[in-house]
Amino acid sequence: MLRKLAYGSLIIILAAVAWRYYTDSTSNPRQRSAPQVVLFEVKQTDITQSLEALGSARAAESVILTASVTEKVSNIAFEQGEFVKKGQTLITLADDEERAQLNVAKIELANQQREYKRIENLVKQKSVSASELDRLQTSIDTAQARIAQAQATLKDRVIKAPFDGLLGLRNVSVGALLKPGDEITTLDSITQLQMDFDLAEIYLPRIKVGQSINAHSVAYPDRTFKGEIVTLDSRVNPDTRSIKVRATIENNEALLRPGMLLTLDLIDQQRSAKMLPEEAVFMRASQHLVYKVTPDMNVEETQIQIGIRQNGQVEVIDGLAVGDKIVWQGLLKVKPGSKVVEQTETWRKGES
Repeated sequence: MLRKLAYGSLIIILAAVAWRYYTDSTSNPRQRSAPQVVLFEVKQTDITQSLEALGSARAAESVILTASVTEKVSNIAFEQGEFVKKGQTLITLADDEERAQLNVAKIELANQQREYKRIENLVKQKSVSASELDRLQTSIDTAQARIAQAQATLKDRVIKAPFDGLLGLRNVSVGALLKPGDEITTLDSITQLQMDFDLAEIYLPRIKVGQSINAHSVAYPDRTFKGEIVTLDSRVNPDTRSIKVRATIENNEALLRPGMLLTLDLIDQQRSAKMLPEEAVFMRASQHLVYKVTPDMNVEETQIQIGIRQNGQVEVIDGLAVGDKIVWQGLLKVKPGSKVVEQTETWRKGES
């Protein structure tokens, strides 16, 4: 009998303790542990909005060097891959015959000029007709024309760089017989590259001559190459509804080469915007939502309107004000109406 009474008393005590715990926990929810989360404070940030395009770089000036006459190579005065200056001699062709013809023409001119002076004195003495001077002047003019022709022929035997640039691979050797059209090497002016690319016609109001661009190459992932738009095509392609744009890119270090694939960022506009971390935004149906945290640390589900996405951030156009705080990390720990605790001692500020 006493044992039954003892068991009954124990059950009553346990029931009382359980009821006390239940009533305390339901009547005072603050005593329950609130989840810790990382918060983000909304602030205004300066952003650069840009358009992207792809294209292949090409030299601002480019030429395949060839000979204009058929002749043997007598001297090669350049190295493959060498930077050369405008007017620098690269190839000399055999020119013995042409030099001999030039010398003959010069001798003939000198003889005709001496004869002209002699006859001129005789004409003054009226010993010779003045018409003889006219004949000699014609001979002098002919000799001068032969000299000019010989000099031009000699000039064709010397191949020079038409502009400053970088030479390519050499395709000839001393003693080789060159014919017109035979490729000697290539020459590219690469301190400034050009690039043509297409943009959809919808972007036409956002681009203009002189607009700055940034170019990037997979070969140099940490480098940005500056440039600008130099011209727009006069027509939109009716098939693709795009316009061709030409830009120049500074390449003073000669890191980029013609033919390389480049990604272009056309700096469209710089403006101020409210930017949030993308991971703080979630979707339900077609709505973009965030968990806004009130000053008393209550969670509110808030719908926002977003704009552009850039570098892991998303622009918020409507729904949040500067100074609002949202849950950044720990979204799965919270729900609307719940309380949260800031994980750090200070608010996490927005980052650009």
